[in-house]
Amino acid sequence: MQVILRPIGWNKWSGILKYKNCFDDLGPYLTRSGAMYTGLTMEDEKRLGSLLGLDLSRSSTNPFWVNFRIRTSVNDIILDTDDPLDELKYLFCKGHKRVKGSLLEQKATADFVLINRDEEAKVENSFNRIKRDAIKEFDKLTPTEIRKALRLFGYNAESMSSEVAENRLYTFVEANPNKFMDRWVNNKSREIEALIEIAISKNIIRRNKNIYKYGSEIIGNSLEDAVNFLMSPNNQDIRLAVMNACETKDYYVTGEASKEDVEESRTQDEAPRPKTKPKKEVVND
Repeated sequence: MQVILRPIGWNKWSGILKYKNCFDDLGPYLTRSGAMYTGLTMEDEKRLGSLLGLDLSRSSTNPFWVNFRIRTSVNDIILDTDDPLDELKYLFCKGHKRVKGSLLEQKATADFVLINRDEEAKVENSFNRIKRDAIKEFDKLTPTEIRKALRLFGYNAESMSSEVAENRLYTFVEANPNKFMDRWVNNKSREIEALIEIAISKNIIRRNKNIYKYGSEIIGNSLEDAVNFLMSPNNQDIRLAVMNACETKDYYVTGEASKEDVEESRTQDEAPRPKTKPKKEVVND
């Protein structure tokens, strides 16, 4: 079995993984119990010790473990577990505090990851499978649905052309297929959530932190509560009022002036105004 030891994480200060000709060594350390970490069981120590002709007993005074290091750089290290020394390195890294055992494991102290090539291919295939499904679902969207989907992902597509909106959403789907599947494809309340986002942008529904208000009425203390409120059969009149308000172009609702308002304002500005005689100033003696 071939396993890859790969460094992870960029340096926050420098913005790079490692400087040129710089290395990072993985070595044994003392655990909280005071014992030296080697990653080997007693059976591993005897078996690999006999194969390598070395004393692998766990001791802080054992010269082998005192001097043992795995030197790493920016490049991957490939370990073949059929080789006894590589197997020793693999077992040493497997439980090390600075190494996580797989791509899926969460370990805050990890600077390296062990990658099984079969596991890596499995993860990539899973991602690509979801990506293909997401693109298939994307192809089914109408221009209106594309704009609604963009609303859920924080984009205001009202002023975008259909081509720009489609390109923006496709770029998002390619980069985040899982999020697209969760927030749109597999989301049963996507229409209501899109309606809420549109209503918020037009100041029909007001959101203050996590509180959602329609007029003076609180309709939810979270997005989920607001969705459930508008989906309730008892509140369909409010839902219809919100939908109608979103579709109108009244200035006070949407915050945008309609063409009729603009023309009326321009006519009033251009209309002749009656001349007024200048007032004479009266000077008091």
